[in-house]
Order: sequence, then C-alpha cells, then structure tokens
Amino acid sequence: MSISEAKKYIQELHVKQDNPYLWPDYLTGLPDKAAIISKLDEVLPEIGKYSVAYIRISNVESYLMKYGHNRHAEIIQWAAAVLKTTADKFKKSFVGVMSSHDFIVISMLKDMASIIKEAERLFNKKTVAYYKKEDLSNKTTRSFSKGKSAKIRIGLMRFMTVIVDRELNMNKGVLVKNMAKICDDMERGDKNIVVLDKSMIE
Repeated sequence: MSISEAKKYIQELHVKQDNPYLWPDYLTGLPDKAAIISKLDEVLPEIGKYSVAYIRISNVESYLMKYGHNRHAEIIQWAAAVLKTTADKFKKSFVGVMSSHDFIVISMLKDMASIIKEAERLFNKKTVAYYKKEDLSNKTTRSFSKGKSAKIRIGLMRFMTVIVDRELNMNKGVLVKNMAKICDDMERGDKNIVVLDKSMIE
C-alpha cells in the first residue's frame, strides 16, 4: 500500500473518465449511493462479522476558504484513491461515495482497523503538499478569536470515521443518517474515530 498505488489509481481513473457512462460517480470512480444501499443489505444481517465505516474528509471547507477551490477535485480524488487502493488489499472489502466528502467502507471486522489506519496515513502524507509550512507547523488552517478570551482553531484536513461493528437494530437509512450526524458532531472536537453504540442514536 503506497502513494504510488493511489497515484496509479487516479491515472487510470482519468483515462476512464473520458467515458462518464462507465462509472456511477464521475469524480471518484467509486460506486454511488445505490451500490452502497445494496451492499448494506448484504452485510447488515452479518454485522459483527462485517464492519461498516462512514468516513468524512474533515476541515475541507476551511481549506477551501483559505486556499481556494483549484485543488478541491484533486483532494476528493486522492481521498477516494487511498481508501479504494487500501481496501482492495483485503478480501470482501467495498468502498463507495456518499457525497463529495463522505465515503462508506465495508470490510470484514478483523480488517477494518488496518484499512482505516493505512488510509489515514496515506491521506495525511499526501495532504501536507496542500498547505503552507506555517499551517503545517501550527497544525491549523484558520484561527480566530471569539469574544475576549476564546480562540477558535480549525485544524488540517483529516479523515473522521464512525464505525459500526455490532447489531444496533435499525434500518440502513437510519444507520447511515446517524453516522453522518456523529461526523457532524466530531467536526467540533478532536476525535478521529468513534465506534457507534445505541447510546449515540437519536
């Protein structure tokens, strides 16, 4: 698993994008929501053997506000590439795209931690090229004061992950909605990974 494999994926994607009818999602080359729903139907009855992760590229908006939109598509493609090429190393793994910055990864439970750890490492390694040295040193994209004493700091882009690894007795639509909401909540904190349990469900 390496940056070179992810780079190869993007090169092949660009060739295939010449015919957009070949791919459900033109930008990433990944299966879209319809495929995700179908895959969830397969694995949710066997959750515990399988695991589902909702992964978001966090702090993209603050990056775009500061640096502009020129590399937005490139960032999304790199996220897709590292997730896909990493997951492909493990049997019965699946990666799909929910929205511009949100992805679903499905794998055997025993493999999920390795997939997440390696994908995070590769994404972080790649994204350092998008920032100025000062931002990398401070680990901050933007900062500003709120009131007299509070200072808000927005960090660098990263993956945030919500994992389901047990039966929660809910349909796939409610499950995915709750995973997305927890990602929303995580954006305001420092956690990168949360394992979903019943106490977090609305």
